[in-house]
Amino acid sequence: MTSAVVAFSLFASVTAHMKLENPVPYSSDSLNNSPLDRSGSDYPCKMRSGGYEITKMNNWKAGEKQTISFIGSAVHGGGSCQFALTTDMEPSPQSQFKVIHSVIGGCPSNVTGNLPENSAGHGAATFDIELPKDIPNGQYSFAWTWFNKVGNREMYMNCAPLTVTGGGKDKSVLAKLPDLFVANIPETSCATVENFDFAFPEPGNAVETIAGAAVGNKLNGAGCAQMTKMGAGAGNIGSPAAPTDGPVDAPSSTQAPKVTAAPSAYPSGSPPGVFVPGVSSGSDQVQTSFTTLIATKTAEQPDPTSEPKQPKQPDSSSLVSPPQGTGTAPPPATGSGVPCKDDGAVVCISATQFGLCNWGSAVPQDLPAGMVCQDGAIVGAAAKRHRRAHAGRTRLHGGGSS
Repeated sequence: MTSAVVAFSLFASVTAHMKLENPVPYSSDSLNNSPLDRSGSDYPCKMRSGGYEITKMNNWKAGEKQTISFIGSAVHGGGSCQFALTTDMEPSPQSQFKVIHSVIGGCPSNVTGNLPENSAGHGAATFDIELPKDIPNGQYSFAWTWFNKVGNREMYMNCAPLTVTGGGKDKSVLAKLPDLFVANIPETSCATVENFDFAFPEPGNAVETIAGAAVGNKLNGAGCAQMTKMGAGAGNIGSPAAPTDGPVDAPSSTQAPKVTAAPSAYPSGSPPGVFVPGVSSGSDQVQTSFTTLIATKTAEQPDPTSEPKQPKQPDSSSLVSPPQGTGTAPPPATGSGVPCKDDGAVVCISATQFGLCNWGSAVPQDLPAGMVCQDGAIVGAAAKRHRRAHAGRTRLHGGGSS
């Protein structure tokens, strides 16, 4: 291919530049495919107003491979790419990005110039990368960076929201990864060299060099010592936030949740046609016994400097028996459930609410009219009347009247 043809292909419409397709980037509808502004004003992630809306949350498992793909056709002869993570969900210049994979040459393609012009093209290469198997669970921002081989000295960068599961608890795994490499913003301060596939000074352990790559590591400019370290941000990687859905930790405290007795007044009425598990509509007999729990301590927000929280079963120290005597229960817990210890069992949460114990948590549900929690059990109105006749029997609230 002649130099004239190469030059023509490299100056193809900017609408054919490259952008991340998978994982789905932040604010994908407003994300254009141009490089970062040469001034660095939109570093990182093409930062802009409304630029961190979650179009789709990408869910990845630690230790499994994921395919990275791109849209566009102006691949500028390929070049070198890095894939990284930060724990910031709205990354800024202070964010620290940690590299999980580097590609030297052939990224996002190994063609001489550009692919046939198509802003929605899928002719670029794809790359299978693996999240470290021990990376802490939680939410991250994934970053793709690209330093093109041919053409103006540019840096491309797109970011995507990511939820990681199946990982470990040791946040030092993340801290030990190398920082992201930055250059060409602006190229007058620090620039990679054209016609070479840049070899990153700290590519990490997961690095691949594509066959035929013209590897080089020379940089030009007086500002390289500072610019190439921009990926370290403020130097505090922190811990990933807990997922916004799915299981969360029980409240973290050295003290057990406060538990109060259920109200002494119970609703009246005939048993309806929908029944709580273990209770028969016409029976005077209690079918199932339960533990009464009302947790009044709510889960605290995770400390960004602490070890990431992992879904776990509450231990026995967080489960206590209801106190004897009378009292008034606080409003039922909302949002996440209350701790419980017998998975599959029905838990009496208050006088008017029950829940099914599932993975150490019971979500409050209202009891049908005419059914109440009494003596640690769910009973119908008939059973309640039967119990009134046994004044000497131990009640949930001691000698209080029901």
